[in-house]
Amino acid sequence: MNRALLAVILVAGVATLGFIGSVLWRVFRPVRFHLDAVLDRRHVAPDAVERPPALSDDETRALDRLSSRGLSQPYTAADMDSLKAIWAVVEKRTGKNVSEKGARNYAGGLREAYNYLDEFQNCLLASWDSRMPVTTPKLLALRKRVVEGNMAPREKVSSDSSLIHEAATRTVRNPRTGMRMPMPREGIVRMLLRIEQLRRNVDFLDSALAATPTR
Repeated sequence: MNRALLAVILVAGVATLGFIGSVLWRVFRPVRFHLDAVLDRRHVAPDAVERPPALSDDETRALDRLSSRGLSQPYTAADMDSLKAIWAVVEKRTGKNVSEKGARNYAGGLREAYNYLDEFQNCLLASWDSRMPVTTPKLLALRKRVVEGNMAPREKVSSDSSLIHEAATRTVRNPRTGMRMPMPREGIVRMLLRIEQLRRNVDFLDSALAATPTR
C-alpha cells in the first residue's frame, strides 16, 4: 500500500473514530445545561427525569473498543454479550437499573454516528470525483442534528467541512509530516466500506436488542 493511501486512510480513520467517540461520549455524559433547557421548555421538574449515568474511564474504554470493532468486522453474539456485560458493571456500580436502556442508547448512538458518517463520506467521494466541494441538504440537516443534539462539537463538524474542500483538491495534509500529498480515491472508498460495516453491525445490535425481553 503506497504512502498516500495510508495517509488518507489514517486521516479518515482518525476522523471517523473520533466522531463515533464524540457521539457516544455525549450520549452518556450528564449534559446538565442542555437537559435543563429542554425541561424548562416542557415545564418538567428536573428531578422528575432520570439522567443517564456517567461512565467511568474503564467503561468508556470498553465501549470505545467495541465501537472500533464495529468498523472493521461483523459483530457476533459475543459482542452482544460484551455490551451487556459492560452495562451490567455500570448497573452494579450505580445501583440503577440501566443495563437494558444503556445498551439501547449505545446502539442508538452508533446509528446516529453511522447516519452522519455515511453521508459525510459520500460527500467526500463526490467532491473528489467532481473536483468541487459537495455538501448535500441531507448532510447539512445531519450536521445540525448532531450539533444541536450535543452529539458532536461544532469544531468537529467544521473540520469535516474542511476535509470536503481538501477532497475537491484531491490532496490531503499528512498528519505526521504536515506536508500535502495526493488523496487517493481508493482511501475514501475503503472508509465507505468500513462505515457500511458499521451499519450492518448496528442492524445486528438492533435485532438482538429487539429479541431481548424487557424488564
